[in-house]
Amino acid sequence: MLSRRNIRIKVLQALYAATMSPAITGDQLLETYKQSCIRTYKLLHFALDHYLTVASFALKEAEHRSGKLLANEDDKAFEGILYTNELTQSLVTNKYWLTEKKRLDIKPVFEEDILRNIYNEFSKTDDYITYWKETKDHSDILLKLLRFTINHPHFEEIMEDAHAAWVDDKSLILGSLKKIIKALPLREDFYSEFMLDESLIDDFGRNMLLAVWNQDDELTESISPTLKNWDIKRVATLDLLILKMAVCEFIYFPTIPTKVTLNEFVEIAKQYSTDKSKDFINGILDRLMKEFSTDGRINKTGRGLLD
Repeated sequence: MLSRRNIRIKVLQALYAATMSPAITGDQLLETYKQSCIRTYKLLHFALDHYLTVASFALKEAEHRSGKLLANEDDKAFEGILYTNELTQSLVTNKYWLTEKKRLDIKPVFEEDILRNIYNEFSKTDDYITYWKETKDHSDILLKLLRFTINHPHFEEIMEDAHAAWVDDKSLILGSLKKIIKALPLREDFYSEFMLDESLIDDFGRNMLLAVWNQDDELTESISPTLKNWDIKRVATLDLLILKMAVCEFIYFPTIPTKVTLNEFVEIAKQYSTDKSKDFINGILDRLMKEFSTDGRINKTGRGLLD
């Protein structure tokens, strides 16, 4: 579920938080990082649960329509097929989904009125009316419901309240939701693609975190000469952490191409630091990459990894 870029960002966030808490220990830092990964995994289930709750209001609409004393033809024809169809039910009844929902303690939604309103707004769209009256194209309408739900400002508010770092995980969570809905009806083991990769979290993220944490002075000494007219104390804390992480990746992760490292951290600087940081980080890392390659500190394994 988490990519290397996601892991890099979580390591960066943990390290930045540590600069605000000088008394933090290495164990506490590792726990902060690990919990961040777990929260992202839990947030996917939280978001999916809310999406399914929105769909479930089709049942309540059907109940309401059928209970009318003066039901019209549309009322009589309406069914809650948005929720009862085989695609939605392949997820609702999936053993993994039910087990993980319980294990992760995904709480019943307390924003029921908000989610009902999202459904009510969606139910008035031409797409939905055409769906239940004519096409019965479950796959198409479930994707449209997903787009409608995740773009709704109230859904955004729910996610932000649930997870302070929603803005960082948003694209990952939404991308995973789209994959799940597009894959309906689901195989029983669909979850394998979305589980946390423990080897990536530990072998890559944990090692990166410890390398920067334990070798802070050495990394500072490696970077300082490349700054030329810049005093390293004047470099923004976030930019310096990005440089240190990139240097660690250059030196201690032999299977990751140097160009990949450079490009990834430039993109992270572009997303999380100041407007000028992207060019600053790019220039410094380019010089460091060349210097380290010349003096033998970069040793990559595999064809083309230095290019």
